[in-house]
Amino acid sequence: MDRRSFVKKSAVASAATMLTLNAAHAQSVENQSLIKPKALKKGDTIGLITPASAVTRQAFEKAVENLEAMGFVVKYTDNMSVRKGFLAGTDQQRLDDLHQMFSDPNIDGIVCARGGYGSGRLLPKINYDLIKANPKVLVGYSDITALLYGIHQKTGLVCFHGPVGASEYSEFTDKAFEQVLMKGKAPKFERPKEWEENEDPAFQSLPIVEGTAEGALVGGNLSLMCSLIGTPYDIDFKGKIVFIEEIGESPYRVDRMLTQLLNSGKLSEAKGVAMGVFRGCETKPDDPDFTLSTSLENVLKDRFGHMNIPVLYGLPIGHIDDNATLPFGVQAELDVEKGSLRLLEKGVE
Repeated sequence: MDRRSFVKKSAVASAATMLTLNAAHAQSVENQSLIKPKALKKGDTIGLITPASAVTRQAFEKAVENLEAMGFVVKYTDNMSVRKGFLAGTDQQRLDDLHQMFSDPNIDGIVCARGGYGSGRLLPKINYDLIKANPKVLVGYSDITALLYGIHQKTGLVCFHGPVGASEYSEFTDKAFEQVLMKGKAPKFERPKEWEENEDPAFQSLPIVEGTAEGALVGGNLSLMCSLIGTPYDIDFKGKIVFIEEIGESPYRVDRMLTQLLNSGKLSEAKGVAMGVFRGCETKPDDPDFTLSTSLENVLKDRFGHMNIPVLYGLPIGHIDDNATLPFGVQAELDVEKGSLRLLEKGVE
């Protein structure tokens, strides 16, 4: 598809026949071997997809430029310009793109152009057998958490919570992407030194429960993690390091979602909790509920302070420019005293 033709494509709402449901027959990741995809290299072809919300022309151009600047060739389908309400086309169109990129032998890795909303709608109809037979790097965050959860849970594939195509690729983000996905390294992630000058309380380092823990790494956006509880795509936290990030939710909503995770019993079996930056999650002074609200710090201490596992807030994870690339399922170490999350094994082959 010629990039200049992007704005010429019109939205199409087709009544397509849905794929046969196969998720019910897929095993859970606990009963499967971990599958590590092939490492990326310069010159590889990246499939750019929009499994959730549509991208603007500007965001699309930015995504292509970001990936090309890293030395990749970018491929996408005509569906890149399709919109249907708040979604990037119909469920079938978005599903077709996902399947096409995994099945195409000329595609070396897949990057989601953006998050938004809608990835969870695809989970029941994904052909998990196709993905398991064609393992590839899949990268995204925010709403893409649903895809990372579902695919990892149903196939054992190591998926990657990292920048979407249209993200701001800071030096930190670019380096983390390259280390984890291209060089096959297992880096240690700490808060960047530049954050020391950031006065936004969301960027503070907050050790809540001291300690060190090791376990398989899983997690994502808090809202999406809560939305998957009780579904076949949820991930067991037993013995795992759970990372969490969020954006734009008031403290009481963060409290509600964390309470849901706690009430589900999932976190009681985790080895540790590594939180990223919850940007925009403080109640503003002009908010009518400001006088009745409390700080995000108070919420986090109240909800996690009683736990007997290490809990740390303030790592470079989430809706921020400095966004680490984290592989689902690999062993990692959380050290609250050092303020670090260190991978103990590589996420690619």
